[in-house]
Amino acid sequence: MKHDNQSVHIVPASQAKINFGELLKRVYENDEPQIIERAGMPVAAVISISDFQKFYPQLVQNVPNLEEAARRLQASKEINIFLDKMQQGGEKFTEEEVYEDVLNEVMAMRRERRMK
Repeated sequence: MKHDNQSVHIVPASQAKINFGELLKRVYENDEPQIIERAGMPVAAVISISDFQKFYPQLVQNVPNLEEAARRLQASKEINIFLDKMQQGGEKFTEEEVYEDVLNEVMAMRRERRMK
């Protein structure tokens, strides 16, 4: 939950409906909470899974696959940060090269887990 220098984004319900995919992307990629308002009144909030886990720990056990989803989302964010740093570092990689390298590493990790 990184809300240090962030403000809450307020979205009218009609706009949230039209741009729901973008709204979700802002939440899960940027950990940017979204307040949905109707007739100028806040009526709902959309928060990230990590925030949900922090704010409602008693409910987490009732949501199937929540822990796994949160781990995958965090891993995805870390990979994107790593890839951004790699691209800034000089050598450029094609999407296919990155995909092949990642796939090879995933397969190696799975083989290693099976050996245990």
